Amino acid sequence: MQFRLKGASGDITGQAFNLGDNTVVGSNPDSEVQIQGLGKNHARITFDGERLVLEASEPAWVNGEPVERQALKSGDEIRLGEQRFVLQAPGLRPPSVLRDVQEQRASKVGLWVVLALGAGAAAAGAYWYFVVLATAAG
Repeated sequence: MQFRLKGASGDITGQAFNLGDNTVVGSNPDSEVQIQGLGKNHARITFDGERLVLEASEPAWVNGEPVERQALKSGDEIRLGEQRFVLQAPGLRPPSVLRDVQEQRASKVGLWVVLALGAGAAAAGAYWYFVVLATAAG
């Protein structure tokens, strides 16, 4: 599986940086992903066979939240210092993401069922009130 960071700001916009199983991102010439303006060993991204994990030794954010250690998924926005990246990780969508989407759809269906039942009950009540009671009274 090929993972990469796609530059999304400044001079790195549009550049793609391939990730290995243990990738150091920083300004150090020995870094696998060398970016000027970052700390020497700003962050490390590791792959354990199932998930990617960001471990930051300098300021880092994932999807706008400050982090020191964070599991990653495809599409995450990663900011290291002032540099922004988008993680491109084909096939890395944890089951929790899919479950969240399915639960949201199910809750919307449930809401429509409740509303339909409520409307049906209101219609039955109105029918009973106006037809049955009016006929009995008249």
